[in-house]
This record gives sequence, C-alpha cells and structure tokens, in this order.
Amino acid sequence: MSELKVSVVVPARNAAAWLGECLESIRSQHPYEMIVVDGCSTDDTVEIARDCGATVISDEGRGLPAARMLGARSATGDVVALIDADVVLPPKSLSRLLTEFEAGGYDGLQFGLASEADGPGYWGAALAWHHNHSRVRKWFGVSATLMRRDVLLDVGFDDDFRSGEDVELRIRLEQAGFKLGVSDSVVVRHRFDDTFDYARDQWLQDGAGMARTVRKHTGRAGWLVMLPLLATVRGVGMSLVRAPRFLPYWMGFLLYNYRAMAGELLRPAHKPISVGGNAAWLAAARIAPMVTGFLFWALAALVLPPEQIGLGSAVVAAALLTVQLGMLGVGPATLTLLPAETDGGRRLIATGLLTVATCSLLGAGLLVAVTSWLGTGVGEAWADPLVTVLFLATALLAASAYQLDHVGVAQERADRTLVRSLAQSLVQLLFLAVALAAGLRDLAVIVAAVAAGALASVLVGLRQLARAHVSPDWKHGFRPRPALNLLKPGLPNHALTLADRAPGYLLPLIVAATLGPASTAAWYVVWMMASAVFFVPQSAGFTLQTALAGSRARPGLLASALRASFMLTLVAGLILLLAGPLLLGFLGPDYASAWVLIPVLVPALLLSCVTQVYYGLCRAQGRLFESTIVATLAALLVVAPAAAVAQQYGLTGVSVLWAVAQAAACLMATWRLITLTRMKPASTAGEIPSAARHQPT
Repeated sequence: MSELKVSVVVPARNAAAWLGECLESIRSQHPYEMIVVDGCSTDDTVEIARDCGATVISDEGRGLPAARMLGARSATGDVVALIDADVVLPPKSLSRLLTEFEAGGYDGLQFGLASEADGPGYWGAALAWHHNHSRVRKWFGVSATLMRRDVLLDVGFDDDFRSGEDVELRIRLEQAGFKLGVSDSVVVRHRFDDTFDYARDQWLQDGAGMARTVRKHTGRAGWLVMLPLLATVRGVGMSLVRAPRFLPYWMGFLLYNYRAMAGELLRPAHKPISVGGNAAWLAAARIAPMVTGFLFWALAALVLPPEQIGLGSAVVAAALLTVQLGMLGVGPATLTLLPAETDGGRRLIATGLLTVATCSLLGAGLLVAVTSWLGTGVGEAWADPLVTVLFLATALLAASAYQLDHVGVAQERADRTLVRSLAQSLVQLLFLAVALAAGLRDLAVIVAAVAAGALASVLVGLRQLARAHVSPDWKHGFRPRPALNLLKPGLPNHALTLADRAPGYLLPLIVAATLGPASTAAWYVVWMMASAVFFVPQSAGFTLQTALAGSRARPGLLASALRASFMLTLVAGLILLLAGPLLLGFLGPDYASAWVLIPVLVPALLLSCVTQVYYGLCRAQGRLFESTIVATLAALLVVAPAAAVAQQYGLTGVSVLWAVAQAAACLMATWRLITLTRMKPASTAGEIPSAARHQPT
C-alpha cells in the first residue's frame, strides 16, 4: 500500500454491513496507508477493518467529527482522503481524483456522489432520489473527499458539532480563502440504508447540525434556517413532475428537520444575533409555519362549509385586531427599554405581558359589545356563548404571545420566535384534526384551535425565558409606575403601529360585511398567506430599531436591513407565487379562483420593505409623528373606500386598493429615507441617534 501518496481515513461505527466492500475498493487502489477510526462498535467493524489490512484506532465514542480529526492527526501523508463507510470507490478513482486535485491546486476536492438505495424499499430509494436531484450534490462535503492534511489540521472540525460539521467546516474554509470543489468527472457510489429509522435519523441530524451552524454563523442565519423549507418546496415541485410517490418523503423531511432544529435552539448559547440574523429569524418564524397554517385552513375548508370558514376567519381577524389595539405600543417600547435593564428585564417583561394581556382582553370585550349591537358580519358569531368565551381567551393569549416575540427581538434572540411559532402552528393544526375526527363540526372548533395554539406559544415562551434565567418577575411586574414608564414611550408608538397594522385586520371584517362569509373565506386564505410574507419586512424594521437603540449601532445598518428585508421578502414572495395557486386549487373551486389576487399582492409586499425599514428608523430616532402620518395616509387609502370597492370590483379590487396604498407609502418612505440619511446626526458623526437618547415626538 505505497503506490498512491494518499492517507485514507475511514470513520466507522457499527458499519459491518458496508465496511468490507468500502475498504476493499480502497485497498485495491494501493493508498499510502488506510486508517479506520472505530467509534466503539458493538458489531464486527474492528475485525473486518483488520482483515482488510487497515490500521484501527478508537475515538472512544466522541462522534464523527472527532473521529475524522483523530484519523487526520494519525496520518503521515500530505494528502488525506476522508471516506465514509457507506461509500464505494470505483477502480482507479482515487488516483484520478488526486490528479484533478493537484492539477487544480485544490485544498479540498470531493468526489462526485452517485447515491443509491441499499435495498428495494421506499425510504432508501427516496433518500437516493433526493440526493441525486438536489443542489447538495454541488456542495463541498467530507463524506468522500481529498484534503491537504495541514489545512484540515489547521482549520479543523468544531468539537461542539456531532452533525452538520461538514457545512460548518465549508463556511470557515471559504471564509479563509481556501480553494474547494466537487468533481464532475470522478464519481463514487454513495449508499443509503433502506429503512424509515435511517431516513429519520438523517433528517434529525441535518436539522440539529443546521441549528448549530446558525448559532455559530449568525450572519447566515436567514439563509440556513430557510434551507429545509426551500428544499421541501423544490423537492415537492420536482416530485409532482417526475416522481409523485416521493411526496410523503418531503413531509417527513420538513417535519423532522425543523423538529431537530427547534429542539437544538431550545438550548441555545446566550449570545446576540446580528440585525440580518434577527430579521431572518423573525421572517422564518412567519414563513416556516405557513405550511401548517395552510393545512389548518385547508382541513377546515374540506370539512366545514364556506360560510362557517368565512365567519371563523372573521373571528380570528377580530382577535388579532384587538391584539393590535391592546398592545398600546408596549411591544415597540420593549425593544427600546429592555436592553438597558439591569435585571435582565425580568420586571419589564412581566409588566409588558400583564399590560398587553389586560388591555387586549378589555379591547376584545368592547369589540364584542359593538359588533353585537351592529348584528352583521362578525357580530353573528356572538350568538354562541362558547365562541365568545373562546374569542376572549384567544385575544388574551395571542397578545401575550405577540409580546413575547418583541421580548425575543429586544434580547437579540429572535431565533426563539421560530420555536414558539412552530409550536403554535403545530398544536393549532393537531387540535383541529383531533376535534374534526371526533365529529365536532362548528365554528367553536376553529376558534378553540387558534386559542390552543396561542397557549402553546405562551407556555414555550415562558419556558425559554426560564432557561435564559430571566423569568418574569410577576410580584413586581404589575405596578402602576413600571406600567406608566412602559406606556410613556409606548403610546406614541401605538398610533404608528395601529395605522400600519389595522388595515390588514379590518379588511376581512369589511369583506365579511359587504360580500358575505363565502367571499371572506377565499379572501382570508389568500390574505393569510400574504400576511406571512408581510411579516418579513416588518421583522427587518423591528430588528433595525433594536440595533439602533442598543450598543451595536454603526454605519451601514440601514443598508443591511434593507438588503436583508428585500432578499428575504423576494424569496418568500416567489414561493407564494409558485405554491399559492396550487394550494388554492387543492381546496376546491370556491377558493381556486382567488389565485388572481396573489400576483397583485406580491409586488406590494416588496414595496413594503422600504416602508417598514423607514418605520424602524423613525422609531429609533423618535420621529414618530411623521411616520404615523405616512402610515395613516396609507391606511386611509385602503380602509376608506374598501367597502365601495369591494361591492363594485370584488376581491380583486380590494387587492389592487391595498397595493396602491403600499406604493404610495413606499414613495413617501423613500423620499424621507433619502432625506434622513443625508442629514448629519445630532450625536457622533456617522452614527444614527438611538431611541435611548431621543424622546418620541
């Protein structure tokens, strides 16, 4: 074994079924040495390795990254081949890759991978199909790779990673300027076990590894956290065209990836995340549950008549409207005040939660009284006392969940919002499915499911605060003075928040009153999908405000927020354009015709990127009066003529009306952003004054 100047390292744990063929394919090519790193195997792995002439060492069960590094340190050659036990090398492939490696001056070069199932069943074939048709094939990895030994030892795998170490290593290698590649001409066999347990383990490891990478490289958080969703959308589209039988695979892929990601992020290191990262996390928190949110309304639409769906969506919209009314600007005020709290914000968190919950409950009661007196639209729902009680509970819990989102952003840990959002959407969907399976078929089921989801979000959020050692100080939280201190900067923000958000919650109520529950059902499903995207630019505005109010204000934050907002909104909007019509068609003819609304709404969502960043800057600089005027003008453009437009032009007219209002707001915001960024700040040159140094106008 001395013809080829390559030291081969094969990590293996309980790999007896594959290891023999792997090592024979390596030995036949006569590398300089062959080292098997055993991970405390309980099968015949060690005996097979020794029979094949390999040197066997043990990593004492420390995991795959540690095994690879131990093998590299033990190797004596200048070039190390990292080959996993599930890989088989064709004849002369190692020498051909070495030639390409040296000729191209690479620091790391991976074999091309041709994936195959190790059996005739479904899961191995699905895994192989996924990897053979995904973009991952062109990404540098370490399952079958040549690397310069000094580079590998210098950069190395992160010892904290037990999965996802290849993605994290690639990021650092690229940042350091090393030359990496994937061969197009030298291809090896890459095998997948043919069981569901193996597929699930792959998904869980991918999700957990992605979460660790996101935590370490926060600047890439938005892209990385969206990868499972984007891969699922692409995979579902390709499966529909080429291999429909693999559609169930993608549901498992999405569920277990995000389950592992959420589980890992429940135990995060207490470190702040960048502006772009926080915006991306908030965006992911709104977009990732879009699938379960759609399934929720789709399931309800398949069982309940459109009239009940329309009335149910109106009740949910009314609950969200009362949340906006009851927030009283406490959320935006939290973004400014919490970073300066000396106790980690325990009293402030309790004060904020109790204040918004109480005010939202009072607002919900007032809305019930007013709409009951009117009698039409959502007022018809209050004939059932159970629906009324559930509506009040939904308003209280949703307000608390929404305030917890602001707390997460203020702590510069918006990643926790994704965990709560997933918990909320999954519990909501599961509750509805169980209730419908039990034979319950009325409006109360929809409202109760939404309340259950909001309760789950609140409970998870309180658990997150406990893990971060900042549990709310309930004893001192609800006192008049702390509440007034929170409302003093909050109330001026409240007018801006109401003007910005109220149209989105008023439109379903206006549609219900003018076009009836059936049209409201179609509108609400489309509006729900568009609202998930609309939260992306709003998230960018909030994270910009937090960064400017804290200690990390710096030149370039405004441009960074705009870039992150536009790119993330563009991706989410494209997904909505592609998937929206298919999803609406799945619900039936009552909903399919509403697809024409999506191409109208998506461009308006892109325009809102500028507007929301402008609002964030105004909040940070205390320019609330002018930003409230802009938001109020945009709101009046929508709300004032909405009923007449709906009667004359239907849902399409309402969509165009909202798009026109967004365009008008964008023009005003663009003009003011250009003006404000040319002004010399009152504080240090080049630094945007923060809300901590400016009282609201």
